[in-house]
Amino acid sequence: MEPNDFVIATRLINGIVINSVGIINSICEKGIQVHFIGKNEVVIAPPDFLSLIDVAETGNRYPKKICTACCILKPKIEFASEPTDKSKTKTLPNCKSCLKEKGLTAAERKKMDEKKPPNKSIFKCPICERRTLVGITARIVRDHDHRTGKGRKWICQTCNTGLGAFKDDITILKRAIEYLKCFEDD
Repeated sequence: MEPNDFVIATRLINGIVINSVGIINSICEKGIQVHFIGKNEVVIAPPDFLSLIDVAETGNRYPKKICTACCILKPKIEFASEPTDKSKTKTLPNCKSCLKEKGLTAAERKKMDEKKPPNKSIFKCPICERRTLVGITARIVRDHDHRTGKGRKWICQTCNTGLGAFKDDITILKRAIEYLKCFEDD
């Protein structure tokens, strides 16, 4: 094992669960310093608590893949799948456990459905303020808190995708704003 090698935990390490994916930062007398990606934590582990992994041999074409949310190596059967064109299926990037944690509760879904703007009505997204015809010109979706499962508002699908890409994290969104400001005069 060397720095920059990818490893998985083969035993529980200070709250890091088995099969969590990490990258070796350094090797020292106390053990191997590993940054576990899903927890965003650096721990020192004994070498026999780790196993090397070739991350290039994970994913849809392989029996195991790494969940993009929890960064744990899991059998592909633990991922939901969705149909793609020509009847092929692909698995979603998050494992079923992470998808379940992030979903709306049934009660929240019902509450939000009662407030859904009717089809063919004019809808103004509360984020981008784009106006669309519900069910005609753009898809609107239920926005919700991924930590609690509580519904927020109906928003356009584009804004929902954006929030999801930034993990609903205000700090990340602020960094994105600062990044864009760097190029305002270009």
